[in-house]
Amino acid sequence: MSRLEFLKVAEDLLRRRRDVFASIKGGQNLNRFLLNANLCTIFFAAIYGATMGALPGGLQILYNVIKIPLLLLISLYVALPTYYVLDAFSGGDVSLRQTAAVLVSSFAIMSIVLLAFVPVDLFFILTTPGQGFSTYSFIVLLNVGIFTIAGAAGLTYQFSGMESIHTNTRWANAFILSLLVQIFVGTQMAWVLRPYFDSGPFVRPLQGNFYIALIKLLAKALAG
Repeated sequence: MSRLEFLKVAEDLLRRRRDVFASIKGGQNLNRFLLNANLCTIFFAAIYGATMGALPGGLQILYNVIKIPLLLLISLYVALPTYYVLDAFSGGDVSLRQTAAVLVSSFAIMSIVLLAFVPVDLFFILTTPGQGFSTYSFIVLLNVGIFTIAGAAGLTYQFSGMESIHTNTRWANAFILSLLVQIFVGTQMAWVLRPYFDSGPFVRPLQGNFYIALIKLLAKALAG
């Protein structure tokens, strides 16, 4: 296997998705594909993570290089059993490896989209003056927006892949439930792995969860 074969897989995911889905449906070279799609996700997410760490600089660059791939892969593999079991229970006709291949494809696409926004993210980090709360808030919201766009692209790819590899339509309801699990896991994982944009430890001590923090933030905002 070529060391850069995962780059060819990335190009196939972008330009030849029908061929990719046909290969997954036919069960062709799934182990090799899974390896390279995972490498795509790790490599491109690490580059984006380094960009995020450029705001505080120092060790946070290295921390984010590790944390962003972890965020994507843990979210993926925690949700994978839910996708497969609910799909099988609802009458789906695909294997665990086929389900994994589609999910890893979507996360690889997400990481590729993140890579595409690296120049944008780096531009605003370098040209937004100051280290105050307003700068911090702007960069955080910018990155939340970028992750939202990348997540939407991955979701679209994931839906197309599931539709392509199934021979019936009974997978749709299970897909929606599994997607909700994936979203909840992903947002909580992002909370667990903070901080991303300020100096500090690799991760902060566990405290609450994303949704509790969001409710508190909204309550504080409404209270003035």
